[in-house]
Amino acid sequence: MDRLHPLPQLRRLHVFGQHNQELVTAYLKHLQTRQYAPTTLQTTIDALNSFCRRVPLSRQPRLSQTLASTTAEDIEAWLQAAHHAGLAPSTIHTILKCLHRFFAFLQDHGRIAQQPIQWRRHQVLVPQTLPRPMPADDLLRFFRVIDRLRDRTMFLLMLRCGLRVGEVSTLTWPAINVGAGSIRIDNGKGQVDRVVYDAADVAEALRHWRRWQPLEVTSLFPSALKPGLPLGVRAIQQLMARYLKAAGVTQPYSPHSLRQSLCHPTAQRRCPLGGRERAHGPPDHQYDTPLHATL
Repeated sequence: MDRLHPLPQLRRLHVFGQHNQELVTAYLKHLQTRQYAPTTLQTTIDALNSFCRRVPLSRQPRLSQTLASTTAEDIEAWLQAAHHAGLAPSTIHTILKCLHRFFAFLQDHGRIAQQPIQWRRHQVLVPQTLPRPMPADDLLRFFRVIDRLRDRTMFLLMLRCGLRVGEVSTLTWPAINVGAGSIRIDNGKGQVDRVVYDAADVAEALRHWRRWQPLEVTSLFPSALKPGLPLGVRAIQQLMARYLKAAGVTQPYSPHSLRQSLCHPTAQRRCPLGGRERAHGPPDHQYDTPLHATL
């Protein structure tokens, strides 16, 4: 358990009862000793939180104390609640997989008699759609309405460097090699480390954004609401949706669309896009020099 203390994810276990905290901590330790990425541990906690919040009210007190009492009927009720809440099929499927692995761990260690998730009964069909890059016109409109230096920097990292939204969320300043113009991604998808190279506009945005960050802060994009934690994936997704709406872009693009635009011909054209950004801070923290991103 000692190895888990540095993980900021453990702070989110306070929503569980004491027995559940012990079960979840044991499972997180199990994942960590098998070299699972911190994002996997975070996703696991998010999945368990989602499950406990959306089961019927009559079952919440019991399950908040011990998830070992989860039944197949609880899973069925959660599926219906998740569907009515508007969760995407892919999101529901991802949460189900996290829950299945957690309950399998409990079963292997004699904490539950049987697995409550029965795939023949609970499987969710996920549409297989190809990611769509953003056309040049939509890219221009999107970036022109971004008025925060932090947000422009995040989205440029996805567009120019092909970073996934989860990688942007957990990026740290020590991973930025200014001299080499490179960014190191540790524990990426499939537990693969890699190095990507930035573009001139990304380097400029990073340089300006660094000026606004205290030297002791290691997270590239720290959360203003949750001290010690980085800005979450969901928060970044919501930011993009807000900017798309402000730009009048009606297509439901996701951060992944920016990543897919990396190799798209329209993203290679150098169309000047003037943007006026301010740092993410108090109103008097203005960044008065226009920052020109070229798309």
